Amino acid sequence: MKVAIILPMFTTGGAESVVAQLATNMDRSKFDIAVISMGPRQNHFFERKIEEAGIPVYYMDKTGSKSPRAMLRLWHLLSKMKPDVVHTHLHACFYALPWVLTHRAKMVHTIHIQPDKEFNPRKRKIMRLGVKIHKIQPVTLSKVNQQVAAELYHCDPEEYPYVNNPVELQHYWHEDRGPDGDFVFINVSRMDRRKNLSLAVRAMPEVLRRIPNAKLVLVGNGETFEELHREAAELGVQDAVVFTGEQEHPEEYLARADVYVMPSQREGLPLSVLEGMASGLPVVSTNVGGMADLVKDNGALIESNDLEALTREMIRLGEDRELWERCSAASRRIVKEFEAPACAAAYERIYTKVCPKGKR
Repeated sequence: MKVAIILPMFTTGGAESVVAQLATNMDRSKFDIAVISMGPRQNHFFERKIEEAGIPVYYMDKTGSKSPRAMLRLWHLLSKMKPDVVHTHLHACFYALPWVLTHRAKMVHTIHIQPDKEFNPRKRKIMRLGVKIHKIQPVTLSKVNQQVAAELYHCDPEEYPYVNNPVELQHYWHEDRGPDGDFVFINVSRMDRRKNLSLAVRAMPEVLRRIPNAKLVLVGNGETFEELHREAAELGVQDAVVFTGEQEHPEEYLARADVYVMPSQREGLPLSVLEGMASGLPVVSTNVGGMADLVKDNGALIESNDLEALTREMIRLGEDRELWERCSAASRRIVKEFEAPACAAAYERIYTKVCPKGKR
């Protein structure tokens, strides 16, 4: 079976990591995989990971918010490839949809955020039509979002499979440090406003008052990078907030951290949180998207923008070693359900279901 996996562009983010892990963990004896980026080449480590696995990556060189030329390039490429399944991520689905609707292929579309936040009403109407005529198979990342998608697209929840984000567990570990080491809170993400990292920075003055050796390590880059720098300086916590920039191996930072902090205002099922859990980190997160599927007895869920609750839970995990150890063990136990090969196999079953006659 031929599968074309399409994403907007290679940057550091959960969807991009999912594409890299999915493509490289598929059964290549049964599935002929190609990856298509709507944007230009970024020389990103996700691109290298896919190419080193011998999987072709094509670039449509899209520029700007709209690009008919890139859509035309995609049309010609898909017509040449003749995939049985087109697997789209984020808004790349609307570039591929015209080709899918006029050919025998089916679209599998992974919803990476809360389904009701993904598209505007006009685009949701188009997606709903594609679902109704059995040309589009949406896939969510959690049980919570499975139900939301079913209500949004007027179907039985069983028609909307969910596949957990994949984690290559063997890449993650935790370094035990002595009692005199820093107590490190960490977040790994693209720095944009919906990540709401300002909330974590604003928690640090009170956290430092109770835990003088606390550090907040922010791994990533993005539109709010400079803004967060300024905010840390204004609050007088610049020495305790570490900005690493984008890192090819965030697992090395996770290994030296103690608690994963996620103050996002909107999420699906963040891969970075799963990577933190694979490193044995308890999690303090806002209760958004599918986070209730991840954060159980391994940390705490708080309401969005609740600075007092975030600060309280960060301090609680920093001060109570027995609590930290219980939550750490629980994170390692829970994340075992999210191994990359199992997630790739789940998508293989979805491909076969939507296109049972597809042949390599």
